[in-house]
Amino acid sequence: MNTFDDILSAYTRQVQLPWAEDTPPAGRVWIVWYDKALQRRFTGRLGEFENATLSAGRSWRQLSLSSWFGRWIAKHEFFDALVNQPRELRGLLPDIESELVSTLRQTLQQCTRNDVLAVDGCGSLFGIARVSNLIGRVADVIPGRLIIGFPGKHSGGVYRLLDARDGWNYHAIPIPPENAA
Repeated sequence: MNTFDDILSAYTRQVQLPWAEDTPPAGRVWIVWYDKALQRRFTGRLGEFENATLSAGRSWRQLSLSSWFGRWIAKHEFFDALVNQPRELRGLLPDIESELVSTLRQTLQQCTRNDVLAVDGCGSLFGIARVSNLIGRVADVIPGRLIIGFPGKHSGGVYRLLDARDGWNYHAIPIPPENAA
């Protein structure tokens, strides 16, 4: 499995490459995948990705989804009822995904063609929203690059969040491109 330094080196190489203006939406998504055991290290050292981005002459923006669901559910009008009957959350999953997409789109609207928007905390969405759906619903509005911190596995173009779900195939740029080990 890749170390944090392997992942950072691969990202540094990727962010230094020239950006074509006509890159299709899927090519504007970079999925930084890592073993789930590296989640705390990845989040704690995300500033090193920012430094690599700034050194490459790009701008950096960041969005953490780690506490997004907690904030969303706490404000929900039926919060008390949902606490007592959590199975009812299933009926809200489409609303939750739509709210997440709205949050991502609003953040992307503040970005320029020179910006990297780093999204961390995707593991906290496990069982709530599919990262693949979120990416698919915002890819068309990415002005620069969107990097997704992805605790899971990547092999043959297939991504598996937290190594648990059925994989999904997406034509994003994986970072690192393959397992260095």
